[in-house]
Amino acid sequence: MFFIPKKIIFAVLLLLFLLVVTFWFGRIHDLEQAKAQADLQVSQLNNYIDNELSRFAAIPQLLTNNELLIRFTNSEEQHFSSINNYLADVQKASGASDIYILDTQGDVIASSNWQTDYTFLGNNFSFRPYFKQAFAGEKVAYFALGQRSKERGIYFSQAIYHQGKAIGVVALKVNVAKFENDRSLLNTAKGSHFYLQLPDNVIAMSDEPSWRLNSFVELDITARRDIKQRRAYLDYQPGIIAHQHFESHDIEQFKIAQRLYVGASQPLRHFNSKMTVLVDVSNVAAMQLPRLLWLMVFYSVFIFIGYSLLARFAGYKKLLYSRHSLELEVIERTQALEQAQTALVQSAKLATIGQLSAGINHEINQPLCAMNAYLASAKILLKKGKHKALHENLVIIEGLVERVHKIVAQLKHFSKPSEMQLRPHPLSALLNNALMITQSQLKQDDVTVQPPSFDENIVVWVDALKFEQVLVNVITNASQAMQDAATRQLHFEVECFDERVKLSIIDSGPGIEHHALGAIFEPFYSTKSSNGLGLGLSISKQIIESFNGSLSAHNCPTGGAQFIISLSSKQEP
Repeated sequence: MFFIPKKIIFAVLLLLFLLVVTFWFGRIHDLEQAKAQADLQVSQLNNYIDNELSRFAAIPQLLTNNELLIRFTNSEEQHFSSINNYLADVQKASGASDIYILDTQGDVIASSNWQTDYTFLGNNFSFRPYFKQAFAGEKVAYFALGQRSKERGIYFSQAIYHQGKAIGVVALKVNVAKFENDRSLLNTAKGSHFYLQLPDNVIAMSDEPSWRLNSFVELDITARRDIKQRRAYLDYQPGIIAHQHFESHDIEQFKIAQRLYVGASQPLRHFNSKMTVLVDVSNVAAMQLPRLLWLMVFYSVFIFIGYSLLARFAGYKKLLYSRHSLELEVIERTQALEQAQTALVQSAKLATIGQLSAGINHEINQPLCAMNAYLASAKILLKKGKHKALHENLVIIEGLVERVHKIVAQLKHFSKPSEMQLRPHPLSALLNNALMITQSQLKQDDVTVQPPSFDENIVVWVDALKFEQVLVNVITNASQAMQDAATRQLHFEVECFDERVKLSIIDSGPGIEHHALGAIFEPFYSTKSSNGLGLGLSISKQIIESFNGSLSAHNCPTGGAQFIISLSSKQEP
């Protein structure tokens, strides 16, 4: 059975979803663009027609104020040819179809087309609403079919007054074909249509011939009776234009003759009607194809890059896991090394104590033997009743016990394991403690120690126990190194500078052999033939470096070895 991975199924479903969403929103975007185009076109078209109609509407008003025309209409002067020629000149200059004058009965008494075969002279238009309304004092703009020409036109009319009385009507006709024939002037794009709809829902003007004098609205009996009575369209009865009208995404749409349009409407200011522009959007679905193709290309690139990044991320994650495992192993090894180092330091302490054990035993045995003698003497004094002498013996015994106690307490303090705790400590106190521990070794080796002579206020930032261990180790090594020397002296020097303290431990022994100077601090290197593991100085150097200090060894020009310990007198950041 063929198995499709879930990742591929998910990728395909996601692509289908993105295609549907892109098609949907792309279609909405294109419809909105078409709606914006329709709004722009209907606004431009309305501005053009309104400007033209306002220009034509002003002509009858100008003519009604002409004295020659008023006298002619009032039968005061009968210059027919001059009036007709005047009207013809105005008609040509304005671009109107016809201009004519009607008397009080509705008969045409002067006309711009008086020399044509279809002249209006002698015709009676009293049935026209534009005559009746103008004679009643209104300024009229009226659409109708011409009785003689059968051409569609917009009529502007206004009454002629003499001494406050209407004596006739001036009428001007504009052929609407004038607006339909000039598409470039109307600024309508190819594939779009426009129409002018009258209040009775009949289309008066359109660039589509089949829509003219027809309607997108079903006319009821009352509307048709009114149209017949007005005879605006003579004997013509408007038909119904087959279409579908609906709204989608708040956008008005029309489907006419299998074509889909987006519409925008706007009323005219100077004529009671509504202009509508329809923009063809029949290809709106096909317009989404480039978007969908680009989406598929970008999606394929995204999937490729995403798969590559995921593969790299998986490798990186594996690398991080390996690194983390390695770090854990390093931490474990480091902890093990630290534990081994601590154990090694402790072993070095115990080894040092072991080396000093003979001298320490002597230091302890001496007070014990003395105490034994003084106790025997105390018994005799007690029998003899010499209480004063007995008291003196007891004071001496108490001093000897205190001396043994100090030796044991210092050894106990020195030998116990401890964690690193850096604190400021007086250097003199630390050095005195180390000398107390090594006192027996120094006596055994007959070493003369010059007491440290430096300021007791000098402090160093160290761990007291570990620093004492270093001092004990260095002093013990110096004592053992002077066993065969004629002069056995040990002294100390201290220098302070730049918040640092330099302690020098100088002996009078044979010094350090030149070949050993570079290896003396290496682990397991020892100059002792009988005992010693060669770890003391190596551990001491590590301890001093953990205090941010340094330990070095040199030979003095006058003879002997010099160990220099450099430490900070303040806590370093």
